[in-house]
Parts: sequence; C-alpha cells; structure tokens
Amino acid sequence: MKQSFLFLTLSMLIITSISLSACAGPGATEEPQEPLIVGTTDSWSSFESAWVYSFHDWELFHQCADGLLNTIPGSAGEVELALAESYEVSADGKEYTFKLREGVTFPNGDALNADAIVFSLERIAPINEAEGENAGFLYTGYVEGVEKIDDMTVKITFLDVFPFAPQLIATNPWKILNPKQWSATEAGTENTACGIGPYVITSFTEGEETILEVNETYYGDPPKMDKIIVRYFADSPTMALALKNGEIDVAWKSLSPADQDALTGAEGIKTEIAGGTEIRYIVFNAPTPPFDDPNVRLGLAKLLDREQLTDLGWQGTKVPLYSMVPPGFLGYKPTYEGTENVEEGKALLAGAGFTEDNPLVMDLWYSPTHYGDTEPDIATIIKEQWEASGVVQVSLQFLEWAAYRDAGRAGELPVLLMGWYPDYLDPDNYTNVFAHSPAAWSGSYYSNPEMDALLEAQASELDTDKRIEILEEIQDFWVEESPFVPLAQGKLFIAYRDGVSGVVLDPIANLHYFLLEK
Repeated sequence: MKQSFLFLTLSMLIITSISLSACAGPGATEEPQEPLIVGTTDSWSSFESAWVYSFHDWELFHQCADGLLNTIPGSAGEVELALAESYEVSADGKEYTFKLREGVTFPNGDALNADAIVFSLERIAPINEAEGENAGFLYTGYVEGVEKIDDMTVKITFLDVFPFAPQLIATNPWKILNPKQWSATEAGTENTACGIGPYVITSFTEGEETILEVNETYYGDPPKMDKIIVRYFADSPTMALALKNGEIDVAWKSLSPADQDALTGAEGIKTEIAGGTEIRYIVFNAPTPPFDDPNVRLGLAKLLDREQLTDLGWQGTKVPLYSMVPPGFLGYKPTYEGTENVEEGKALLAGAGFTEDNPLVMDLWYSPTHYGDTEPDIATIIKEQWEASGVVQVSLQFLEWAAYRDAGRAGELPVLLMGWYPDYLDPDNYTNVFAHSPAAWSGSYYSNPEMDALLEAQASELDTDKRIEILEEIQDFWVEESPFVPLAQGKLFIAYRDGVSGVVLDPIANLHYFLLEK
C-alpha cells in the first residue's frame, strides 16, 4: 500500500514538474539565473547600425539584431540563413531574391515583412549622407537597389558580381530594423530598439554598463543566459582585478600584455588565444601637405622597425605585418618586407626637401585606450624610430576615442594610428574598403584613379588565379603610394572564470554573448 501511494505521489510530482516547465517557456529555469557579466575596456559610440563603424557597437548589435544572413559563430566567415528562410541568385550573379521567414516578429510584436527589409536598406544612404560617410559603403558601394516583390519576398540587385556578396549581407549595416522604431533619414545614435535578435537591450549607461535580456519572441535558438551585463572599465589592470575578484565573469577586449601574462594560469581563471585578423596601421591624410607626396609617406614607412614595435610595444602579442592583406587571405603578398631601410627613407625625404637642417616637423595622433593600454607606448616607439633618422621631429598628440574618430574622419588629423577588425573575411575588405576613393571614413581621403580601377577589378573577378594577380598588383602599388602603412597583426585573447562555457572565438572577432553560459 505504501509503495503504491509512493509511486502515485512521485508520478504526480513528475507530471506537475513537467507541466510547470512547459508553462515557463523556453530558456526558463526553476531558479532565477545570476546574470553573466562581460568586462571590456572598449567604448560605445553609437547604436546606429546604418552608420556606425566601431567594433564594440557592432558587437552589441550582433546580440540584438539579425540580418537576412548571419555569420556562423566560430567559422571563417561562412554565413547562414537568418531572417531569410531561403534565397536564390540570378544566372548573371547580380540579383539575390530572399524569401522571409513566416511568423517572425520584432520584440514589440510588429511582424517582419518585406517593407521592413526595404526600409532598413534604403535608409543607409540618406543617414550616411547626413552624418558623413561611414559604414554605409558596405551597402551603397556594392548595391544598385532593393525591391519588394511581395509581402515576404525582396530582391537585392548588386552593381556587379561579387564573390563575397553573402558575407557583405551579414555585416552590420544590413541589420533589419523596425520601421516604426527608427527614422528613415535621421541617425538613431541613442536608439536601443535594435532589431530581431536573441537579446534586447533593456538598459544602457554610457561608460558604465549595458544590460541585455532574453528576447522572449526570438525565432531562433534561445540564448544560454537570461541576462548579460556588459561592464566598461577605464583600463586593463582594473578589469583584470575585477575578473580575479569574481566581479565579472569574462574579460574581453582588451587586456594588456602584462595582464594577459598574469591571468594565464591564475587560479580559477581560464584563458584562450586564437589567431586574429585584426591589423594595426598608420593612416596618412593624403590631401594634407607634405603627406600629399607619396615619397614622404613611403619615406616614413621605410624608417619603421616592425620587429622592435611588436616586441617592445606590443610585447609579443602581435606580429609584424608587411601588407594590408594579412597572411592566409587570398592573394597575400608581403610587399613591405625588405622596405625597412633608414638610408632609403632619408633619401626619399631629402627629395621632398627634408634634411637634418630642415627636418619634417609633424604630429602623430593616437587614442590612448581604445586599442588597449599599450597605445601610448606604440606611439612613443614610432616617434623614436622616425626621429632616430635625424630628419624628422614628432610631437605626440592624443584624443579619446569618440573625439579621435570624429576628428580623423573630418580630415583634421594628418597622421594617425588606427586598427581594423574585418567586416567580412575577404581581401576586398583590407584593400577596396580602405583605398578606394573617397576613402573618407578612415580619415585618409586618398584618391587615385589607377588604384580605384585595380580595386574594382579584383572585387568583381570570379577567376581565382586572375584575382590573385590583381591583388598582388594592388599590394605592389600600395607600397609606392603608402596611403596606409601596415604595422602589425594581432591575436585574440580572452580570460574568464571557471564555470563559464560557450566561449567561441572566430576571425570576425565578435564575442557571441548568446552562446555564453555559467
């Protein structure tokens, strides 16, 4: 009798438990989760996906807004269907027709439809025109137009055949927004509405924290954590200490070399290193004398010592880079290798009138924290290398990131240090995106019809061998022109507490918050 009663009681409890779990909905647990906290020394600048071109802003949008296609986490740039359930490509390779997923809604309940796609893409051009060209070229530079076929079908027509078109479609400016929550002509710099993603942003305090909570109506797999908090730190040592003390669960972008060493092997901490596609480089504002002379730009490039720069400045966390196209990419050719020659550099500068009696007096600009705590050291070493020639005098100048970015893009900084994480994993994103006129977003404003023709030719060349030939020609010509001078290639480093899982590092370098779990 007791056994029968016990079996009945347990059966009822199991049935009740299953019922309660089913009612709780996807991702729910019996007890409220503690939020997972991600620390960063990076900074926010805007929520406007059509315009913004900063790493951290893209990473935030990655958690709360999908495109027609998304990049597959952990892949080398491969894409997967997202808001589109399927697509077809025309015989000539220029038209992509997307069928949207049925039953998908924005977090506020509005339905996804073709009008939202057309709205999101057509607003890119006017916003960039109003705010100054930024990330918008990732759409306008390649697309002729977008057309609604029916309520759930859209057609995008490209200007030419681009082998990397699916990767372009997965970039941030292509994120799909709700027409009722965003303006068609004005930038939503502080608009946290995002789009349709695993999370929604429920709170944002600049310089302090961003709070993301699960999107209960998301069509895809639910995120592992109900809540993610991004906490902002002024410097690497403070963030590293917070990780050691258990105040944060993950430390990401960027830890200094010293803090990377200290955290590696520390009790209760795990670290991971992955090959990176980040590059660091010098930008010359090409219209500004004397940097409008390619010989001056190349002369300064020849005075560099990349080995010293990576060993002393970046303390081995980066490696020398001898092309704007990193190793491993199609057509890579290290054309700056062997160009480091002080006497040749001095000769080029002398030809432009700069000697020990008449040195080139110049400013070198940098942002002190955006690229990590080593940036002042990097600027100082470059200054010392240039001044060791005896024909250059350098004053170091700096601005915090938001002001630095804006001044650079306004063409106000003649020579500056910048960094780059790729938008898509193709050599086009390290060449065409930089040097094709008007080259405004970078602050270079470099313009050369010969370079433009080469960049356009490689972008639309489907024959791999022919494309490699053009890419090699671009890299040879790049040295002669030197509008941007490559310095170093970085690695990805992340540290996190024991008990954290789901850390996926990939070459695109976005941290996928929705895969994290503790």
